Amino acid sequence: MYDKLDTYLTECSSELASDDYWYDLGFEYATEMLENFKEEDWERLENQLDKKTLMWKKRLIYCLGDNETSKELDIIINLTNTEDEELFVMCIDALREVANSGNKEKILFAQIVERAGTLIPKSGIATKKILERFVSQFSV
Repeated sequence: MYDKLDTYLTECSSELASDDYWYDLGFEYATEMLENFKEEDWERLENQLDKKTLMWKKRLIYCLGDNETSKELDIIINLTNTEDEELFVMCIDALREVANSGNKEKILFAQIVERAGTLIPKSGIATKKILERFVSQFSV
């Protein structure tokens, strides 16, 4: 299943791919693939993540947050290690979906809350709300 998702996200991340298609239909198809992932698919995804383009990662993160697997959480946390602020905020949004008291320590350890807080003052209205909710959810 990983190969199928990889090919699909690569196609959806190309310059020829339409954002309209992605947000109307594409992400649902990719999300369905993720729902059928087995442990080995999650491991391959995690191992290949560093080799993927920024757009591929953004397409992926848009689909994450619903499966509630520990691997999914690890991948989202891994993707927060980016210089791209848009991808980082997308990760924060996905983390809000999978975050719970059982994984709070993992999120705090990765210093994601601290970084999210530094972005609040320079963010637009919608992004600011996402970041503020996340920071308040994980304030110690």
